[in-house]
Amino acid sequence: MRARRAAGLVAILTLLLAGGAQAATPDLLLKRPMFADETGQVRPWRITDSRWGWFSPLMLATADRLERCKGADPALAAGLRMSPNRLDRTGVAAIAALRACHRGWFRKVPADALPEKVWDRLVKAEPRPDVLARAKVLAFGAAALTPDYDRTVWDWDRGAGWTSADPAAILTWGPYKATAGHGCTLQKALAALMADPQTAALVQTHFEGERATLAGLLDRAGEDWCARQPAVLKPVFDDPERRETLRVIFAQLASHAEIRAGYDAYFLGPNGYLAGRIARYYALYAQAGLTPTETDFAYFLDRSLDYPPLSEALQAELAPRLKAAGPETWRARRIIAAETPFTSPGARSFQIGRDAVYWIDAVGQAGLDPLEVASWVRNSRLKASDVGLTEQPYAPPCTVVFLPACRTEARP
Repeated sequence: MRARRAAGLVAILTLLLAGGAQAATPDLLLKRPMFADETGQVRPWRITDSRWGWFSPLMLATADRLERCKGADPALAAGLRMSPNRLDRTGVAAIAALRACHRGWFRKVPADALPEKVWDRLVKAEPRPDVLARAKVLAFGAAALTPDYDRTVWDWDRGAGWTSADPAAILTWGPYKATAGHGCTLQKALAALMADPQTAALVQTHFEGERATLAGLLDRAGEDWCARQPAVLKPVFDDPERRETLRVIFAQLASHAEIRAGYDAYFLGPNGYLAGRIARYYALYAQAGLTPTETDFAYFLDRSLDYPPLSEALQAELAPRLKAAGPETWRARRIIAAETPFTSPGARSFQIGRDAVYWIDAVGQAGLDPLEVASWVRNSRLKASDVGLTEQPYAPPCTVVFLPACRTEARP
């Protein structure tokens, strides 16, 4: 028994280190993250989705099914209901119980993994998670301070008084880092929500006790809109009760699907900075003659949250190198990561581990260089394949990301 278990561990380790995850089941929905520690021991990890992402309906439906499975431990369903947006030990145990109950659903599927057909069996009222929904699981984790739609952070509050990593930033809301005082993206997102009668009514309702603050945030009178924001928000920041009120307002707004969709639509739409940054990566691939994949899209989204846009000079420098590297785009992702300017060695030692999420499936943990593997183990331990992202060609619809070509398509 021990010999068989040891052989199994060796097989898993070999697969992990050799990049065998690239051969993941094509219809994979979700699998438990695994990594090898500094001793070579294979260890499991966890992965968390947005509270309003696709993990929750999947896990809640799994809980419902387990309650009808003969012999399944009732505690498993209860555990899933406590944190349905998270795959951890409880979720893995639940997958094992579901597998024992419905073996036919899991033919040729690795252990600790769910095939897409399980979604079809359990979550019948909703379509399978699309590429954007899968990409968000990885990208939102990079927004450590505001990893979900209901989260805000006062950038002024990084230390004593008015200190901040970015002195121009004041208040940040949500996973796309809508920030007051830094490009006025928070104000612009609110303005976009106010432009839609349906979401405008929700914003006005929740800001009932802070109507003056909302009016100040939306007031575009004068030339420098952003420069006036400290005067609007400083009284709120100085009053603990008002600070809590504002936090609750944004958390309550996030509970509405219409608000979350409007937030996405602004940042990924024609006027959003994320769409513009993502478009530069697609333009670079076009110059290099590369066909972007699902994993490329997720990589572009993730990097657009944390990096300044690719300059034209950097695109011109990278394009021939990417073309020479060949058609496998994981190589392009790795080259881009290596050449992107970092503000400090410390910044690179953190970010390179998050970037490696998008090529470790191709090279395996053993194929990462020493800095990549150390940073990946320390800062991520995830793979794009963990959420079912593949290297299949993918072009995001205009309803997902408004790329330049969408302007032509939108014309009558």
